[in-house]
Amino acid sequence: MANQEVNNDFTLDINKNVYFGFAVPAPVNCEVSVYNSAGQLYKSTVPISESDWEFSEGLYIFAFPGGNMPAGDYSIKLTFDEDTQYMVMIKADKQIATISTKSATVTAGFTKRLKVNNTSGKVTWSSSKKSVAAVSSNGVVTAKKPGKATITAKTKDGQKLTCKVTVKENIFKETKLSTSNVYYGQCGLQVYNASYASNGDLVLKCKFLNNSGHWVNALKNTQITFKTDAGKTIGTYSASTINMSVAHTSSKNFTVKIKKSKLKIKKADLRNASYKTSGKYQYKIYY
Repeated sequence: MANQEVNNDFTLDINKNVYFGFAVPAPVNCEVSVYNSAGQLYKSTVPISESDWEFSEGLYIFAFPGGNMPAGDYSIKLTFDEDTQYMVMIKADKQIATISTKSATVTAGFTKRLKVNNTSGKVTWSSSKKSVAAVSSNGVVTAKKPGKATITAKTKDGQKLTCKVTVKENIFKETKLSTSNVYYGQCGLQVYNASYASNGDLVLKCKFLNNSGHWVNALKNTQITFKTDAGKTIGTYSASTINMSVAHTSSKNFTVKIKKSKLKIKKADLRNASYKTSGKYQYKIYY
């Protein structure tokens, strides 16, 4: 047996976390290799020197982790530099599958992909409330309408994993500001709500806040640009003049639209969008 490769075959019926152990009556130099059913080396060959063995209960022991191994047939090949008796020990723990996220918030009309890790074979997906969130056979969740649903993934070996999905309306919202939020001598322009009209126009509900110390009668060269959370422009509203009549420390709500034909992205996730405003205000010195 010295300097000859000896084989020890084993089979994993499901993905498992494997540990290998070897016992000999006296320390010996050895090399350990693990091959899959295709004859391919699984990870690297492990060299064992005489000093690597640990004495325990009358035998010398060496152990190392094989890691997470997929189901299949394997062969452990040992090469000793001298004749010896040996014993191979394999401990295989069931792999614990995990899901990519246990909770998610998705905007109605959009999707999110869920994945199951540490498993092999078919994963069966289901939804507790398909009218709120449906899920495809490959884990793609489609948000239907506001509400909550639990997505369940069942692995081939019977493990069940869940993700609690909250679906929210595709609307951009901000808490309305007051003039006290604006520094004295300045004005502010806020978009506190943005949503799609039935015809596809993007409707922006705005609030002008005047803390300038003057009576503002117009906004000039106003631009409001909405962008996705990835920074891509959804659309821009532009107006050379917006008539106003707002006293100092007062505010005014108004609504504008970006026509569907002017939108660069016709269907965007508004809930996670952001915006920027620019322009000037025109005021009266006396009021």
